[in-house]
Amino acid sequence: MEKTVFTKIIDRELSAEVLYEDDLVIVFLNRFPNIEGETLVVTKEQVPYAFDLDQETYQHLMEISKKMAKGLDRTFNTLRTCLVIEGFDVPHVHVRLYPVTEGTLNLSHGPEASDEELKRVGDKIRQHLNI
Repeated sequence: MEKTVFTKIIDRELSAEVLYEDDLVIVFLNRFPNIEGETLVVTKEQVPYAFDLDQETYQHLMEISKKMAKGLDRTFNTLRTCLVIEGFDVPHVHVRLYPVTEGTLNLSHGPEASDEELKRVGDKIRQHLNI
């Protein structure tokens, strides 16, 4: 199986603004955010379909996604953080977290963020995490 862009990030072949990492998942900011703070929670195992994950990984993915969403809520004073489970554009299970505020209800693809912008937003979010 060919490595996905996420596996390349996990293997540190590509850079990312990592917010959290453990044995089962890695969490980083989306390089092409629709909203400031759009965050990806990605399984370390390259599986294309969420419902093919083993129970432990699936539950952990949801647990970390919830904790990250609560951190995003605190960081951006959101209306709520939306969650989407994906695996189509990149055939690798990942959760997209969108911290939605009054001014960010348009979820079309945004421009590429710079490393500096990702670092600034990542530092801001990490201050509010309870992981």
